[in-house]
Amino acid sequence: MRVALLVTDLERGGTPLRLAATARHLAARGVDVRVGCLRPPGPVSEKLNRTGIETFACGARSVSDVGAVWRLRNILRGFRPHLIHSTLFHANIAARIVGWTLRIPVVTSTATIEVERKWHLAIERLTQRCSAAHVVNSIALAEHLIRDLHIARRRIHVVPPFLETEDIPERAAARAKFGLGDHEFAVAWLGRFDVVKRLDLVIRAAEILSGSPYRFLLAGDGPARQALEKLIRTSSVARRVTLLGWLEQPAELLTAADAFIFPSLTEGQPNALMQAMRAGLPIVASDIPAHRALRGDPQRLELVSSQEPAHYARALSEIRTNIAAARDMGERARAFALREFDSSASISALLSAYSHVLENS
Repeated sequence: MRVALLVTDLERGGTPLRLAATARHLAARGVDVRVGCLRPPGPVSEKLNRTGIETFACGARSVSDVGAVWRLRNILRGFRPHLIHSTLFHANIAARIVGWTLRIPVVTSTATIEVERKWHLAIERLTQRCSAAHVVNSIALAEHLIRDLHIARRRIHVVPPFLETEDIPERAAARAKFGLGDHEFAVAWLGRFDVVKRLDLVIRAAEILSGSPYRFLLAGDGPARQALEKLIRTSSVARRVTLLGWLEQPAELLTAADAFIFPSLTEGQPNALMQAMRAGLPIVASDIPAHRALRGDPQRLELVSSQEPAHYARALSEIRTNIAAARDMGERARAFALREFDSSASISALLSAYSHVLENS
């Protein structure tokens, strides 16, 4: 089977990194897979090339660069995959156009529940019939697509997310690496600096907790970095907030931390939250559908329905105060993650979706 995986860009971030991991597992199952993006090559392109997986890039410099679609067509006409599997809005639209012109079936994917870009939903509604199937990573996301995009339930395939295996570092060494003292309560965050992640809320919560020994360690990068740096410089807790950049081994940060905060406005099934669950950290997250599906009963993470930073600060304070309850919540999260985020089951479900499409094309 030849499969072309397509995404908008191959910069560091949850979706490109998840796509790279998927490509490696598909290749291990004997699939001839190539990974591409609409924009120029990124760091994830280099990472894949080093592992022997061929990548391609269409070189789009802006959203209006329609020439990238023509370049994509030429690339795929040479590779001639049995199917195209795209992820994210712009890649989905380009894949549908190219798949239709080359008569290649297209599997599209949605990684998050759209909130701010309503026009994306309108265009998705107009073009979604060009997809042979649509893959999502959670039931909450599937219900969103059925309700808001009017995609037929029979065409949606829920492929559960998975986590790559990581070595667990020694906690004392991990805390020493990040300069954490014994008395400091470390709150971690991982991901792409983007407005939907609401990192300003994290800083405001840190300000409320400024009278206590909290440290906030934010790992990642992205388009909102400059605004975040400015906010931190003008904050009363600038010395308590550290931007770590991208980490090759995020397990070190999660092992060093005492809690994890994740106040996103919208998510699909975020890698960062899954990693924090596997690390057994007590988690404070926004009360959105994707997080709600992971909460469980008894709860595996603390959800905050308010957008006020004081409510996040209060939740973190309770974790620091009620150590035993927080530890129990973290252990429930760890057990769930180890049981549910399995790569073998996920890749099998994806291959099943591919087979269904090819059999009915």
